[in-house]
Amino acid sequence: MALTIVGEYYLRNKVRDSSNFKEFSSKTNNIKSKTLKEWQSKLGIDNWCILCEPIDEMQVLDDLKGDLPGHEFVGISIDFVNETGIIYHTRPLKDDDIVHELLHVCFPEWSEQIVNYWTDLIINQPEIILPKTEASYCNLT
Repeated sequence: MALTIVGEYYLRNKVRDSSNFKEFSSKTNNIKSKTLKEWQSKLGIDNWCILCEPIDEMQVLDDLKGDLPGHEFVGISIDFVNETGIIYHTRPLKDDDIVHELLHVCFPEWSEQIVNYWTDLIINQPEIILPKTEASYCNLT
């Protein structure tokens, strides 16, 4: 499967020169790493290499608003062949952000609506057992 980006916005490459951005990056790396590894293990994808990379809001274009930059974003770029992914984010990640993006890795065929449903379920009921196949998940309309 080819490299894909999952999310509502398109990323635009831009040089990161903001001192606030660098400070934000260094403060969040340690927390994210531990939480990310815990959730990867819980979701059964601990063999994957998942990185988190903060980006500036000015790198994000909203195609629904005339490609204007400056929008909040959390999304994952997934390489299924090499079992790697990068979670790009413009704000500090929360557990539900991490679970949401990791579910895109586990179940790439799921719609955004189904990923949202299961993210809420997993965060609010951690003992929940994830479905093994697409046919076994909750059919949302």
